[in-house]
Amino acid sequence: MSKFFLAALLCVAACAQLSFAASIAEAIDADLRVNLEGYNKILAAVDETHKANLEKLIAQTEAALKEADHKQKTSILDGLAGAFPEEFNQYLHKKLQELNVDGEIQQSVDFYKGLLEKSESGEFKADIEKSIERLNAIAQEADAAKKVESYLQFTQDHRAGFQEYLKKQTLPQIETSLNGAIKFFDGLLAQADIKHKEEITALKVKAEGGLTAASLEDKQKIYFEVTNPENKDVFNYLREKYIEKQ
Repeated sequence: MSKFFLAALLCVAACAQLSFAASIAEAIDADLRVNLEGYNKILAAVDETHKANLEKLIAQTEAALKEADHKQKTSILDGLAGAFPEEFNQYLHKKLQELNVDGEIQQSVDFYKGLLEKSESGEFKADIEKSIERLNAIAQEADAAKKVESYLQFTQDHRAGFQEYLKKQTLPQIETSLNGAIKFFDGLLAQADIKHKEEITALKVKAEGGLTAASLEDKQKIYFEVTNPENKDVFNYLREKYIEKQ
């Protein structure tokens, strides 16, 4: 939860957003504005026990937005890590899930519709059609908490054979992402003035290991770890370098 206010370094959403940024500061601000909009929506109906912490988070986010220097923005955001009790972090995570679930449901619907168009999906056509129907029903749920719960349970209800089929469909995507991370690290390592060379080399090796990992879950875990390193200095450096390349 320590990075709940930061986008994943190389996630698809970040790629789309950062491509329009004219500077590192602008890219960070784009994320902050999205986060701030969500925080203010939560504030409108926040539990009293969490109100002070949420107001503090909003104030710090606004302070980061006002800073012109991207390093100062990053410093403010880094200061938020560990600044809030775990109970608040869990509450905020839950509320952000409720705000974002509609978009995630639509992405899932689009994914299953794409599968339906594939000729090789014939064996699982009924499963895919049932999934789309179920997702549309979940989207109509009025209670946000129940909607999140139903959506999280959704894939667990698939029969085993269909789950394996879905994993195979997802596998090329995560492998493409891992290859993208490796290429990104290679580009940095080729630079004469690179910082954190040892750490980046280790991340590249880990990403290469992700390509040979046995399961989809392991590949996804490794991808998250190499694109969100625990070392804040390395994380911030990689983020800056990634934005510079856009």
